[in-house]
This record gives sequence, structure tokens and C-alpha cells, in this order.
Amino acid sequence: MKTVDLVVPCYNEEEGLEHFVLETNKVIASIPGYSFRYILVNDGSKDKTYLVIKKLAGQFDNIKYISFSRNFGKEAAMYAGLEHSSADYVVVMDADLQHPPQIFPKMLEAMEQGYDCCATKRDEREGESFFRGAFSKLFFKLSNKLTDVKNPYGAMDYRMMTRQMVNSVLELSEVQRFSKGIFSWVGFNTKWVSFKTVDRELGTTKWKFSSLFKYAIDGITCFSVAPLRFTAVMGAIIFVISLIYILITLIQTLFFGITTPGYVTTLCAVLFLGGLTEMSIGILGEYIGKIYMETKERPIYITKFSNFAEENNQEKEN
Repeated sequence: MKTVDLVVPCYNEEEGLEHFVLETNKVIASIPGYSFRYILVNDGSKDKTYLVIKKLAGQFDNIKYISFSRNFGKEAAMYAGLEHSSADYVVVMDADLQHPPQIFPKMLEAMEQGYDCCATKRDEREGESFFRGAFSKLFFKLSNKLTDVKNPYGAMDYRMMTRQMVNSVLELSEVQRFSKGIFSWVGFNTKWVSFKTVDRELGTTKWKFSSLFKYAIDGITCFSVAPLRFTAVMGAIIFVISLIYILITLIQTLFFGITTPGYVTTLCAVLFLGGLTEMSIGILGEYIGKIYMETKERPIYITKFSNFAEENNQEKEN
């Protein structure tokens, strides 16, 4: 019997976590020939998520959990779950049922067909604003053009991977993580499955637009130096334009006696170059900040509680 680990990051999921487990149990109970195990990762939740996880772990033998000392972010939670997984296949999914477990059979079918990964992408999402949808499309277009990793529009973290692919993902242990890019960067054969996402039944979303914008910036800067090249090209273009403008001004003054009013020209030049300089410093700062965080070699996460220790102790006693 092949084994499947379900890695589920949890942040303030007190309201819907039990419902998620019960609904998922209905699905896995209908899939013969596979043994499923939950790995619930409490990412420093501020509500009673940890208590709910402990309660569920007491009710079901196939629930393991890790609880962080504070909030380290979803990327760290996914990494922790993958690091503690040991199954033949590993699924990464959210706890809000917007990643429907009903897709498991399709994923397993793809795995048995020889794929290394079965990933999901959304076709459309109910209730999503036009502005947010347009921003999402723009991100995927820019990311695919500027970086070495390619993802179809609507690509999600929700996916099933083989043990070999999970081990390859774990070899990329950088602190500044962007899992969508990492999943693509390691390669392997991936089958994409599309589905229509719906609003979560319980709880509220943890993703604000500001968080999504930062996530998009991380996605580009983690896998591309194109923004740095852009500033270099802009600098070269401005330099050439400046030389041409200086030459034209000198010719007008020396040969035709035309004096060019300088107030508006100077003001525009100062504002434009000042804005470009600030933008260039900001882009450079993004990369320097990432270098700074990586050189500290801090752990990706810190575990406060876990029942994996109990499992290890039982194995030693046996």
C-alpha cells in the first residue's frame, strides 16, 4: 500500500480546521489502496488553532502536527511539512477547502501514469474583483517573461509530488522562499489540472492585497535579475539622451544664438532622474536585503510543539 502525506499550513484556522479534516476524511476513505496521513503545521496562529490541532490528533491516529514558536509565514510552514514528510507521495494544500480534496483521485492517477507532480491551476474564482484578477494575470505574464521559471496563469501551490521531487525541493533551503518558483525550478514532469475555486466556507482569508503585492515582488526577485538589468539599461538610455540634448543645446547657443530657458527643463530632469534613482535604489535594496537575510543563515522555522517527537520515541522503544 502506497502512502500519501497531506501537508497543510494552518494560520488562524480555528473555525474551519475540524470541518476540513472531516470533509477530507470522507474523500480519502473512498480511495482504496492508499494510506493517508495529515501533517498539520500551525504557523504561529493567534487564535485556538493549536488546541484544535491537538484535539484532532487525539481523535485520529493519522494526524501529525508541528507548531511554530511564532508566525514564520506560509512558505516556512510548507517547508516544515515537506521536511517531516516520508510518504511515497506528498500533497501541499490549504486548510480552507478552497483546495478541494476531491481532486485526489485525479492526482493519484497522474502519479501512477508516471508524472512526478500533479499541480493545480484555477480557471476562474467566484467573487474576485476585476482589479485583483488583472493584477494576478499581470504577475504571471511578467514572471514568465523575466524569470527562468514558467507557470501557467492561475498556478497554485496545491499539488501532489513524488518522494524524489520533494527531496529535490528540500535541497533548496534558502530562507527567502517562493515555492511556486521552486517547484518549477527543480524540473520534473508535471501534469496540470484546472478547477474552479470558490469562496471559503468558514473563516476569513489571510491574504490582503499588500501581502499579495509583496509575494509577487518576491516571486520575481527570487528567480530573476531582470529588474537590475532594467535599471542599467534605463541608465544607459538616459545617458545617451542627455548627450544628444547637450549637443543640441550647444549648437543652438553657439551657432544660432538661441538661449534655451532652463527652469522647466531643469525641473523635469531633476524630478525624472530623482524618481529613477529612488526606484533603482529600491530595486537594488530588494536584492541586498535578500543577500543579507541569507548570509545570516537563520533557521527557516522554529518548532515549539510537535507530536513527531512522540513517534520517534515510540520507534526507539520498539
